[in-house]
Amino acid sequence: MLDRLKRKRAPVDYSGRGKNLVWVQPTLIAEIEYRAWTHDGKLRAASYKGVRDVQDNAAIYEIAI
Repeated sequence: MLDRLKRKRAPVDYSGRGKNLVWVQPTLIAEIEYRAWTHDGKLRAASYKGVRDVQDNAAIYEIAI
């Protein structure tokens, strides 16, 4: 199923490393609320808020608190 969505480059800025990564074109955008980032770059106390409308072109970003 994901083969149809496969792409060569990441759809977002990604500077990390990884072996055997497969990038796909995102078709749904989820809104996630979280408390903080951990030292190793993971979300702390994350909660799913829902799916955003595709036409709203949501930005993917990290907020510094």
